[in-house]
Amino acid sequence: MDPLAGRLSQFRAPKKLEGRYGTMSVQANPFKRSTILIMFAIGFAAFVALLYGLGAGNQFTSGKNGQAHGASNSIVGYKALANLLEKTGSPVTYSRTQAGIEKPGLLILTPAVASQSADLDQVVQDRAYVGPTMIILPKWQVTQSQTLTLKKGWVVRTEPWDGEAVGPMLDDIADTKVTRSKEAKGIASSAVGGTVKTPDSPVTISGDFIRNIVRDPRSGDALVAYLDDGGVYAQLDGLDPSVITDEAEIDADFFPVVIVADADLMNNFGMADKQTAEHALALIEAAAAGTDGEIMFDLTFNGLGSPRNLLTLAFEPPFLSATICLIVASLAAAWMAFNRFGPPVRAQRSIDFGKTALVNNSAGFIRRMGRSYLVVDPYAERIRSEAALALAIPAYTPDREINARLDALGESGGNRFSALFHNLSRAQKPHEIAEGAAALHAWKKEKIG
Repeated sequence: MDPLAGRLSQFRAPKKLEGRYGTMSVQANPFKRSTILIMFAIGFAAFVALLYGLGAGNQFTSGKNGQAHGASNSIVGYKALANLLEKTGSPVTYSRTQAGIEKPGLLILTPAVASQSADLDQVVQDRAYVGPTMIILPKWQVTQSQTLTLKKGWVVRTEPWDGEAVGPMLDDIADTKVTRSKEAKGIASSAVGGTVKTPDSPVTISGDFIRNIVRDPRSGDALVAYLDDGGVYAQLDGLDPSVITDEAEIDADFFPVVIVADADLMNNFGMADKQTAEHALALIEAAAAGTDGEIMFDLTFNGLGSPRNLLTLAFEPPFLSATICLIVASLAAAWMAFNRFGPPVRAQRSIDFGKTALVNNSAGFIRRMGRSYLVVDPYAERIRSEAALALAIPAYTPDREINARLDALGESGGNRFSALFHNLSRAQKPHEIAEGAAALHAWKKEKIG
């Protein structure tokens, strides 16, 4: 092997450097391209998911909280009814925003005891010409068991709510009275399903504008009723006739408002009984007659709603298309950043080393200060002195005589030395100074060397 080649091979891309602090590995790029892409993809996806989560709010909150609503699997919930409707071919959705109020189809409200009557009345008014509404009043109080290991969302049923606690939520809708009986047995007559078993501790509702659908056999009041608001609801009539006889007050375009006073006719506990489940399906079919929309369980009155905001709109049509375009544009910009055009440009030092640095920095300082004309005369004198020294002209010789002897050397670029000297001396603008200095330097290099 050539000794010179062996020596040169020692300086080719060293992998390790021995230094004062030990051995140090040298690597041009500490991260692989694939690693960077994976890190970027994960971070970008997490950022988009964060924005979507902030906009969605409570939309991903589990409904298994033991309360009485359509997504609850507890004894007082209505998940069994929703599953039964889906299995019998009825589409079921859960509304967590106010947008569900604007959709046609049967809207089932399951308000909590703390729900405001004005809010319920607003929903009823907004849906008068949109679709039927069913309000299921809360019946049972629940508590978490301290002795039993229960599944998530399971609770223990305690005492029923008093009518005084439940009744006020209907004050703005109609003048009603909600009553709870301690015990009742027998079969309740129904206008939509024939008969149904009377629940334990039945809760009934009565009032001047309350028409019976399911009547309690003992009190005669309604376990399930509809609001007599001037609408024509042939599918619900049967037990009590309407008290509105003035044709001017009758509006055939109204959709019914059904009030279920006793929740055991609809909740998971009641769905364990076949006759009660069949009656619940018949009641919902009668209430939803005349509309082709979905059956919606509202969750906003149970604390599971999510208010709409700008982030929510960004992930919903028609703004979803713009959001997708922004995401694609961001990915395209990131991909262009990963693909460099040409080799990287090495940054130059702001301050160079040695004499060259001194000259460059001085020149830059003079140029930035706008004082380039101050170096014109010294530079011209420098060129003349060097030329005179090269020709062995004595230092005490007058400048005019020196110029004459230098002119005798001939022209450079069509000009003699004295002309070039005077052109540079009169220069004021930066480009004139540069051209004059270059011409004088070219004369010196050509005539003197």
